[in-house]
Amino acid sequence: MPSVISRFKAFVGRLKKDRVPHPASGSENLDKRLVFSLSDKRLPNVKQLKHLGRYLSPREKSAMQILTALIAVALLAAGAKFYNDHVSFVPDYGGDYVEAVVGAPHLVNPILTASNDADLDLVSLVFSGLMKTDPKGALVPDLAETYEISPDGKTYTFHLRDGVQWQDGTDFSADDVVATMDYIKDPTWKSPHLAQFKNVTVEAPDDKTVKFTLSEPFAPFLSLLTIGILPEHLWTDIKPENAVRAELNAKPIGTGPVKFKSLIKDKKGAIKSYTLARNEGYYLDRPYLASITFKYYPDYGSATDALLKKKVDGISFLPPEDRGAVDKLGSAKSYVLRLPQYTAVFFNVSKNAALKSKNVRQALALAVDKDKIMREAVPDGAPVYGPMLPGFTDYVNSDVKQYNYDPTAAAALLDKDGWKLDENGARVQETTDKTTKAVTKTPLTLTLTTVDAKENMAVASMIKDEWGAIGVKTELEIEPASKIQSEKIRPRDYDALLYGEILGPDPDPYPFWHSSQDAAPGLNLAVYSNRRVDELLEKARVTNSDAERVADYKEFQSILAEEVPAIFLYSPTYTYVVSRKIKNLDTATIFSPSDRFVNVDKWYIDTRRAWHWKAQ
Repeated sequence: MPSVISRFKAFVGRLKKDRVPHPASGSENLDKRLVFSLSDKRLPNVKQLKHLGRYLSPREKSAMQILTALIAVALLAAGAKFYNDHVSFVPDYGGDYVEAVVGAPHLVNPILTASNDADLDLVSLVFSGLMKTDPKGALVPDLAETYEISPDGKTYTFHLRDGVQWQDGTDFSADDVVATMDYIKDPTWKSPHLAQFKNVTVEAPDDKTVKFTLSEPFAPFLSLLTIGILPEHLWTDIKPENAVRAELNAKPIGTGPVKFKSLIKDKKGAIKSYTLARNEGYYLDRPYLASITFKYYPDYGSATDALLKKKVDGISFLPPEDRGAVDKLGSAKSYVLRLPQYTAVFFNVSKNAALKSKNVRQALALAVDKDKIMREAVPDGAPVYGPMLPGFTDYVNSDVKQYNYDPTAAAALLDKDGWKLDENGARVQETTDKTTKAVTKTPLTLTLTTVDAKENMAVASMIKDEWGAIGVKTELEIEPASKIQSEKIRPRDYDALLYGEILGPDPDPYPFWHSSQDAAPGLNLAVYSNRRVDELLEKARVTNSDAERVADYKEFQSILAEEVPAIFLYSPTYTYVVSRKIKNLDTATIFSPSDRFVNVDKWYIDTRRAWHWKAQ
């Protein structure tokens, strides 16, 4: 029996020279002659091919159908591969993002705000500094294109980017940088950054160059220049004494990736929501998102509830106790960011006389079960033993004195200091009046203040019980997040404060532990004063030798560990929750909560198809 190939060749006339085959008997040859008579071409046309089924056997028909199917699949696969190789989805412009934040903005001004997270979020988005941190936490130029540092470490020269404009269309220049520094250094402005720049001279040799001259070398200086720059042409006519009341603090003009669009206030004048729009004239690639809106809530419970009910797309910080509920949400993703922050109990010796005794402070440290806190309240945290954090700096002194949980040793120190247990199990100290011989019993009591957050309250409750177990009567004072700064921290109105401090890109401890910073706006929450510590912190700031700086900081940590002005507890992680519709959030390390927006200009929601050629 002839093969299907030979029969097909016969069908198309390949084996015949003549258009019509030789006469043959039978209906089969008749059919062939009829088919060949339809065309004088060697290859069949469409009309001829429709008769092919009559010419093939059932088996040959099946083979032909399989072959046709394979060819179709191959063509589809080749087409799909070609499409995948040359067409892709890329970010497109558009989309709105809404985030829940606890608190409310008051001064959206980089030189007037320092500790209000709601303000700092907006400042980081609207304004730019000469320097910034990248998603990996490294310091890189921002408004500056390049910079040089003189060999003696006293002169910093910055060359500014071309094409930078303020959000009102005015050109940015070196004069804006000089003006901003002048505002900071003017005491009438009451800038919390005054101490950082008061001994710095700033000049502009030309429109694109700024030169900073320091009275002495200052190792962390570059990290200070992340502060946002103000537009001179808008602030020059505002009197310094009126600066905090200026409308520009609510509706700012900056050079950042987004700009002010609108705000909504309640009947009492408090800002309830704040919307920023894309800055089309941004000097780097313009952002993809059309807008970012912040909605403000009084506490984390209501903010989390708004996320769970999908009233917002994200939340600035998610408390650990709410992570389970959010993980079930599905539409949002949690980002656990590394944050150079430590939580500690800061002792205010000026408020409670009993805390002036080192024995008392050491006893209180020995009575705290840090491991229990890690297990039950802060499972994602890491224990810390001083103000320098492993993983963020090489200055950590791992040999400092540590106060591991030992209530027996704690009780012995209190006994040694004259604090004895009375019949009720409370510590009292007896004093006898030299004249009257009257005996006075003074109880050892403390008030532990912290913020109204579940993690803080859980830790504070544990510490209260542990101090109570050694006879120290402790009262808890819980303050709302919106009031703790103004009512407790600024006036230093607490015996002991359970609170967190966040370090900067340079782990300079001066703002937190130098005696000059013991009053607001300084951050010395322990109201701590030690001459040797002051000397070490001052010296470490001016040396050009990293080895000397390491030695100074290690000695500083040893003194702090011995004197216990604070009980260092743990370093928490920072959980940031964002809708899964937000793509390209590429941040791992932050130095303040507002750093979660370091690459916000690269975030996107919408996509489009793009044609491209791949190099072979």
